[in-house]
This record gives sequence, C-alpha cells and structure tokens, in this order.
Amino acid sequence: MKRVIIHAGFHKSGTTALQESLYRNRDLLDKKGIHYFDFGRKAHHRLAWSISNRNWGWKNRGAEHVSPKLWKKSAKKIAKSRYETIIISSEFFSELNEEQIQKVKQDLQDLDIQILFTIRPLIKLLPSSYQQYLKYGLVADYEEWLNEVLNNQENSKVTPTFWVRHRHHEVIARWAKIFDANNTTLIIANEDQPKFLFDEINKYLGLTEDFLKAQESGSNRSLTMEEISLLLSINRKFPKDRSWDEYKIFIRGGIIQALTDKVAIPPNKARLLTPLWACKKANEIGLEIQRGIEKLNIRTIGNLNALGNSEVPIGEPTYETDIDIQSMAEAILSFNKYSTDTFPENWLRRSYKKRWKTMLFRFLPKRS
Repeated sequence: MKRVIIHAGFHKSGTTALQESLYRNRDLLDKKGIHYFDFGRKAHHRLAWSISNRNWGWKNRGAEHVSPKLWKKSAKKIAKSRYETIIISSEFFSELNEEQIQKVKQDLQDLDIQILFTIRPLIKLLPSSYQQYLKYGLVADYEEWLNEVLNNQENSKVTPTFWVRHRHHEVIARWAKIFDANNTTLIIANEDQPKFLFDEINKYLGLTEDFLKAQESGSNRSLTMEEISLLLSINRKFPKDRSWDEYKIFIRGGIIQALTDKVAIPPNKARLLTPLWACKKANEIGLEIQRGIEKLNIRTIGNLNALGNSEVPIGEPTYETDIDIQSMAEAILSFNKYSTDTFPENWLRRSYKKRWKTMLFRFLPKRS
C-alpha cells in the first residue's frame, strides 16, 4: 500500500531545517521512491491552511486566504502518485481540529497514513516562539508576552494560536485517535546532539546516514538581542494603514529574513534571556505535556523526560538601541535582491490601479 507521511509539527522543532533539506534533495529522494511534493514552496503550509480555512497574516489587512480546493486537488494528486512514499510537511497541521483531521483521513482513504511529529521542550520553545511572533508584527516585549502566555493561557488575546499549537499531548492525541497510535511517531530533538534529528529522520525513512542533513542556507536562525530590538521597534512604528503584503515583503520576508538566512551571527552578540519564573512555569507545564504523551502509547524516539526538565539561558532581557552597521548593510542588499521577485500579484494590482487613477485624474479636464 502506498505510504503517506504527514509531518504535522511542531513549530520551532527543527521543521524549517528539515523542510529545507527535503526540498533540496527532491531528485535524490525520488530515486529512492520517496517523493516530497513540490507545491512551489519548501514547506506545505498552504495545504494545512486550505484544510483549516485559516488566514495567514493580518486578518483585516490583506491576509492570504487559501481556497479549500487546493487541498482537494492535492489529495487527488497524492493518491495518483507513482511513488511508494509521499511526504507532506507543515507545522500548521498541528492546528487542525478533530473534524479537519477526519477530513484528511477521508480524502486520503485507502492509503497507509503515517503521522510524524518532531518536538522540543516547551521551555526551549519560548524564546524562539516569541521571535516567530515578532515576525508577524507582535508589539509586546518578551516579558509581557511570557506573562500572557504562561499566566493567562485561557483568555490571552496576544498570540492565541500559541496553545492551539503547543498543548502537544492534546494535538498528538487528536491525530493518534483518528490514525491510530501505532501509526504515530514522535521524535524529541536533542540540542546537545545537533545531528540527532536528521539521524533519526533518515532511519525513519530508511535512508543512509547524512542523506538528509542541515543545509548551509535557509536556516531561519534565532535573532540576536539587537535584531530583536530592531524588529520590535519596527513593529511598534509600522503604520496601521499599511497592509500585511507590505509587512511581509519589506520586513518579515525582507530585511529580517535576510538577516536570519544570510547573515551569520557575529561573535559576542547578546541573545534573548528568559526570566527564572518563566523557566520554572514552563517546565511545570512541560511535565504535564510529558505525562500526557506517555499515556498515548505512541512510538517515541529520544529523551521524553526532557520535556519537563530542560534549561535555557536565564536572565532579564536587555533591549539594545544600536545595531551593527555591517549586518544591516548585508541584510538590505540581500533584501533588495529578494524583493524584486516576491511582490504579491494582489499588492501590485492594487498599486498599479491606484497609480492609473492618479494619472487619469491629472489628464481629465478641470471643471470651471
């Protein structure tokens, strides 16, 4: 039976690096009978959004909406594929509810569906998740965000998707219930062994050691404190009458992506620190997640105990007022090259329509 592997999460667990490697090695994987679908992007987020009917970006300011037809067409394409194994990967699959997961099963019926999750301890997700939300325009500083996320879990409106994604045991339980625990695998990343995740993925897929490995670019590295301070300042000053398309092109996919993907971290740059109280709280919640996963009887690879007992650098974040000139110069140059090919069609149409109206108005005869 044809096997379909759905890599369904989790956010900030090495997913970008894995997707980058899968995408770049498509031709070699094809020769092994393993096909990583190319839908025009390295990750399959738009498939997940198509199922969940989720907007990407700012809801009332130009967010991208993906038609449900995309998943329907893609499911048929997957079913007709000649390959023995098909992989689709998006951490946004972790946000699907039970009804939506059932739809995935229905549309891929008669196929051997295997569910794969990759995970990091919750405490290690806090600084990286905060940085990810900053790239969506978040204006709260780290301490404000931590307080909302950890102490106001049920009612917080700051980043409400955080607990939809990161109640890991509940997310896994939904998928395991529909596709069976025997078909569900969880790999716990080990930051002390950088190759661990790729080693286990290669074993999982029946590939040789180092077949899939971290790529030189597209790393989506973490931000330094000066870069965090820069992005936070930009977010707070970004005009409210400007659209998600503009933010996505110029800020998120422009200068910030150029920094994280193209510019190596200079030595001795300060990193984001997490207050002690937040670390303790995160490990308490992490222990609940660990115990919840233990009850699911799924296949786990790695140290499950790390989910409730891990460490990150502790301290109070200090926001900076300066940024390295050389880093910014490289980022701006990289952004300018990238931006010419990435202007969304909708944004261009709106812009040209406005320009034509302005030009026509100039040539219209003035009323006396």
